[in-house]
Amino acid sequence: MAKKKRLKIALIGYGAISQTLFDLFREKKPPIDIVGVLVRSGRVAETRKKVGRKVAVVDTLKALLKLKPDIVVEAASQQAVRDFGAEILKKGIDFMVIATGAYGDPKLWKKHVATATKSGARLHLPSGAIAGLDGLLAMRLGKLERVKYTSIKPPHAWSGTPAETAFDLAAIKEPTTLFRGTPADAGRLYPKNANLAVTVALCGAGLDHTDIELVADPTLPPGTNASRLEVVSDSGELKLERLGRAMPDNPKTGVLTALTMAESLMRLTRASDW
Repeated sequence: MAKKKRLKIALIGYGAISQTLFDLFREKKPPIDIVGVLVRSGRVAETRKKVGRKVAVVDTLKALLKLKPDIVVEAASQQAVRDFGAEILKKGIDFMVIATGAYGDPKLWKKHVATATKSGARLHLPSGAIAGLDGLLAMRLGKLERVKYTSIKPPHAWSGTPAETAFDLAAIKEPTTLFRGTPADAGRLYPKNANLAVTVALCGAGLDHTDIELVADPTLPPGTNASRLEVVSDSGELKLERLGRAMPDNPKTGVLTALTMAESLMRLTRASDW
């Protein structure tokens, strides 16, 4: 039997998530090679120093795709999904997206799905900093009656968002709802905080039938954020709460986000799925 080849991945962006992937793969040593990283032109030199000589650091998508990765992993922004997704998928290369808030635009989602279908590429949406999406995916095969996702982070994690003008974040002393609305609006207005709102919608009842709440909670343990997923369907109910550690350098993103991306990539190299 032929030996399964090593998975070649290329990264878009080199922030907290990409750094965690590098560290994890060095430690766990899966059959995965990071062949390249795409960054802005002004960050090439500093990124090259951090990743070492074995990994190409480039500033154009064309140069990244010349490395012939099996999958390109977006770890940058919604704008990167909009700018690069269609071209990657058109080339028949798999694309992993974590800034799924970009797909709050149904036209973009349909375009990328259609492009992947035509080229034979696959579009991967890791679960991010949440659990329970496997149950939601199964429950949607029946009838979903209600899906609600709540993202809960400390007040300072909402800085630089519309909440900063609507609320005095530093003065919040108890859990406070900053936003109630649709996944598309949550992803658009809070692009670094609420991508999971769109992920939940795409895995479940859709963009028009999913309720989203964003909450600032100063009572969370230091260095953590949380989420809550509530599903009612004809097959039963799902209620799941998660408390997780935030990235040390980025309170807007949970450590679990990078871990689920790593696990999804490592699963592609295994002979069995679990």
